[in-house]
Amino acid sequence: MAVKIKNLESIANQYTIQQYVYKDLSLDLTQTKIESPGFKLPVPGADVKADFDLGAINNSLTNLFNTLPGQRFLFPEYGLDLYQFLFSPITEDNGDLIGNKIYQGVLKYEPRVIPKRVKVIVDPDNNQYLITIMIEIPVISLTTETQFMFDIKKQSFISLSTSRNK
Repeated sequence: MAVKIKNLESIANQYTIQQYVYKDLSLDLTQTKIESPGFKLPVPGADVKADFDLGAINNSLTNLFNTLPGQRFLFPEYGLDLYQFLFSPITEDNGDLIGNKIYQGVLKYEPRVIPKRVKVIVDPDNNQYLITIMIEIPVISLTTETQFMFDIKKQSFISLSTSRNK
């Protein structure tokens, strides 16, 4: 169910005219300031940014990877339990398990994309896994690779936003 915010409807209408298929709120909220002589004033509504198409799907994937099953009250089965690998050795076998879990999770919870390949590079020296996901987005006729880093030491799963079209 979509949440409608009256103040954002004009912004949404502007982007609808531009023919985006998918849109989502950006994961990074920032405060934009305008310069006036002697003042720095916040711009109303400028801290709410949107991501479109590939950016919206990337946000969704990041949310999927960072959510544990049971964390979403109305959708308790949603999420991947990647944090089970935090205290496991950083090995090729665990990398394969992570890759399989991600592939199955994207297939199950992200109906907008078709996962083609998940490649996991093990980096035990830096306590991390570098994950490259090749996905096809049929509605916008795009096949792309998106990279994520699962940093064991920092206990974080972040998007590296280095996608490229195929």
